[in-house]
Amino acid sequence: MKILKIRFENIHSLKGEHQVDFGEGILAEAGLFAITGPTGSGKSTLLDVITLALYNRIARVDKAVSNTILEDDGGIMTRNMKSCYAEVEYRVNGKVYRSHWSIERNRNNNLNARKQELVEVATQQILETGTKTPDKNRELIGLSYEQFVKAMVLSQGEFSKLLQAPRNERNKLLEDITGARSYREIGKAVYFRYKQVEKEIALKEAGMETIELLTSEQIAEKKTELKSLNQARPKTEKAYQTAAEKINIRKELQKKKAEQKELQAQQLQLKKDWNIFIPFKSELELHDKLAKHAATLVEYDTVCLQINQLKEESGKLDKSKSEAALQLKSYLDAVTSLLKEKVDVTSANGKLEAFRNKIVQLQSEEKKKQSEASQYQTTLNTFVRNVNQLGYQLPLADNPAVFKPQLESFGKTVQETIAASGANSLQQLNTELENYRGLNEKAGELLASKELFTKVQKTLETQTNKLKAAKEQLEKDNATIASLEKEVAEGTKELEGLEHTLVQQRKHQNLAEYRLQLDPEQPCPLCGSLHHPYATEEPFFDSKEELLKEKKKSLQTKSDYLTSLRAKNKFQIKEITDLNTALKTLTEEKDEQLESLGKLANQLQWNYKDDLETLTASRLHLNSRIQKMERSKQAFQAATILKDMETGLQQWDLALTTYNSIKKERTALYDGPDINGRVNVLSSSITRSLTSLSSLEEQLKELAKKLEAHLGNKAKKEEALNSIVLKEQLESIKALRSAIISEERASKIRKRENELKELKTRLSEKENSLKRVVSELTPKDSQELSLEALTTLFNEAKSNWDALSVQIGKITQSLEDDEKAKLRQQKVQEQINLLKKDLSLWKTMNVLIGDATGNKFSNFVQDLTLEQLIGHANRRLSEFSDRYLLDIPTANEAEKSDTLKIYDNYMGNVRRSVRTLSGGETFLVSLAMAFALSDIAAKNVRIESLFIDEGFGTLDPETLDQAITILEKMQNEGDKSVGVISHVSALKERITTQIKLEKGSLGYSTLKVVQ
Repeated sequence: MKILKIRFENIHSLKGEHQVDFGEGILAEAGLFAITGPTGSGKSTLLDVITLALYNRIARVDKAVSNTILEDDGGIMTRNMKSCYAEVEYRVNGKVYRSHWSIERNRNNNLNARKQELVEVATQQILETGTKTPDKNRELIGLSYEQFVKAMVLSQGEFSKLLQAPRNERNKLLEDITGARSYREIGKAVYFRYKQVEKEIALKEAGMETIELLTSEQIAEKKTELKSLNQARPKTEKAYQTAAEKINIRKELQKKKAEQKELQAQQLQLKKDWNIFIPFKSELELHDKLAKHAATLVEYDTVCLQINQLKEESGKLDKSKSEAALQLKSYLDAVTSLLKEKVDVTSANGKLEAFRNKIVQLQSEEKKKQSEASQYQTTLNTFVRNVNQLGYQLPLADNPAVFKPQLESFGKTVQETIAASGANSLQQLNTELENYRGLNEKAGELLASKELFTKVQKTLETQTNKLKAAKEQLEKDNATIASLEKEVAEGTKELEGLEHTLVQQRKHQNLAEYRLQLDPEQPCPLCGSLHHPYATEEPFFDSKEELLKEKKKSLQTKSDYLTSLRAKNKFQIKEITDLNTALKTLTEEKDEQLESLGKLANQLQWNYKDDLETLTASRLHLNSRIQKMERSKQAFQAATILKDMETGLQQWDLALTTYNSIKKERTALYDGPDINGRVNVLSSSITRSLTSLSSLEEQLKELAKKLEAHLGNKAKKEEALNSIVLKEQLESIKALRSAIISEERASKIRKRENELKELKTRLSEKENSLKRVVSELTPKDSQELSLEALTTLFNEAKSNWDALSVQIGKITQSLEDDEKAKLRQQKVQEQINLLKKDLSLWKTMNVLIGDATGNKFSNFVQDLTLEQLIGHANRRLSEFSDRYLLDIPTANEAEKSDTLKIYDNYMGNVRRSVRTLSGGETFLVSLAMAFALSDIAAKNVRIESLFIDEGFGTLDPETLDQAITILEKMQNEGDKSVGVISHVSALKERITTQIKLEKGSLGYSTLKVVQ
């Protein structure tokens, strides 16, 4: 895989659009090139562009780039810019691809979603778009983001630490470098899983103890009692049912008799309702008789309604006619007001058209002059914006009279600025400005060196104090160790004496049975004595067991403390050694920084011994001078624009004066917005009013004819109704209208009649039903007993039945609960057995790879990784030099020092620690390891582009020359493109092909490829 070309815009400090071609031109021909520039100039930005375009990732953020990261962290996109993009072309397996990444802000200044695209360059086919683009790049290249960074971006500084670190630190560094942290997590997970299963078993076993079971005797006793209760159950249940039946009959009989009384009240109410309904029934009968004449009555009412509607419509038309006449007069008055002369219906439209033509001509000339003035104003404001981009604050031209003095003031300011610069030309000013920028860059390096020098000085003081404290603590601990060793030796001797005495006492106490067998007349079978003083008495022993326990506990505490102090002592000795090494390194670094400070201060003619604030103030003064020169440069540029602005102002003023003259003439005649619309509205309104008046007169004539016809029809209908009134013997048409009720009212009367009939039927049926039920219940009722007596008998029977049921239920539930408890106990035991089987597996796993920190498994895996890494590193190292060979320390060596070892073939194949290597030798070995990791990470992918990040500052000229020769050799043999990122001056001289980055005064950087 080879990087051919990168393009980007507004990434970090590199403002604007840039392109670097690795596949053709200077960089392709050289093969080996340097990426140079001061700190913060954007050297690492080139690597960010590559990973951003390919994977949407950068090294400074440990996850995929999102809008939240861009907004919160404020990185990637150059400040104050609205958009940025990164694009890379690369070749893999003979095909060239272009991967593009971009993002921009919308008009609300919020970030839109990022855009990504992958294209095959030869066919211009789009292979992927959107968020899946990084996955497609990963598939084509054959490397994940982590593998890509480790295979192509070699930071040998990490491997310098790795070479000299102890085993635990070395394995932790290997984890960070290779990204293999999962093994540590696996080890921790195994340990905590083992502990979790162990805890679950303990909880299950504790839960088993809470399960209570009945004994066999308790079960037999409960079953016997349950059998006895079940035998008594039928008799008790029958007594309860009989008592319940008697009281239910009594209650039902009382209920039915109460219903009979209620029924009598309902029958009386029904009779009253029938009396009230009789007048409504008569009204319904009369309606049914006369309903056949309803249609004639409706026809008469319809004719009357139509006559009233015609009269009302005729009145409305008369009113509309009057309004139309008034409206026509108002339109003619409006025309008279507009034209400022009297008009009538015949002349209005002609005079309106002539007036419109005159106004339209004036408006056309007015618009033309306004457009010219606007164009001159726009051109002038373009010059104003060009001037403002140079840093001036000239307001946009809005009024010639106001802008003219502003322009004169601006011209005066520009001339004063040019005069103050002391420069005769822009070329002279540019030369001076370039010199000052160079000094400013050196001032930045001086400040950075000064700050670093101060930090090193403070660190040196801190480490010196730590060394002093560590030595004092070591002396105290050594004294404590000597004291404890003496106390432990004395305690051990005392403890042995107490244990011996206690053993003898226990032997005597164990002879109690034999003492009982002693005969006063017979000699002791053990010693032959005839005197047996302890035959009947227990010998007294002073028990030392409690004292022995206390002594053991005290001795153990002292021994543990002594062990911890000895371990601490080893750590302190190592710490003191490390501190001495660190102090030596810091002292050397301090001297280097001091030398660098002296050189930079001589170039600037500053005193490097001044404090940081004084030096910062000097640089600010230098920046201020540069800014003044920048303003002078802008003044020279503004002076060329000033003449065009003065000409534009004159043209704009003339066009605006002509426009105002024409506008004044037009507004004297007409000052409205739209003359065409105004004339059209008045003309059409007059025409509509005339048409409307004519139409209304015709409508009034037609209505008069219709009204005359309807009045004749009304007379005929009225005559027919009078005939019906006479025939039905009614008083008048009004009486006929009153007798014929609405169908809705007739329906309600009919409905009410049906309801009363149905109610009468239901009450009759209910009366018969109640008589039958009462006659059936009366013989069954125990009339000799009152309701209270029946209730008492029922409550006694129910109480006996409930008590029996509860007792049976309790015993049954107790036996069922016991069965469930047995099943639950069996289930828990099965779970415990499964967990113990599981525990056996996890216990074995924990012994092999598990611990709380994950070190056990991680160390095992990283040791294997280290062996593989050292194998590849030795192969690479042999390409650099045949002198050294890396190796892992043996078990015996690890007790003294577990840092990596190296064979020195030039010194009799002697084996020694890598700490004995010089700075240049360490660089070569760590570079070999960096290339080894690249080999491992890339696996089967051929890497044709490499970037080596720093590490050359530790090399002397000879070693630096050797390192560059190695890189050139590797580049030539493997046809690789190798980029070295550094700010070392000697490297810049040795590698002439460079991507050079320079910082500007405003915080932005520039990029150029030089040879």
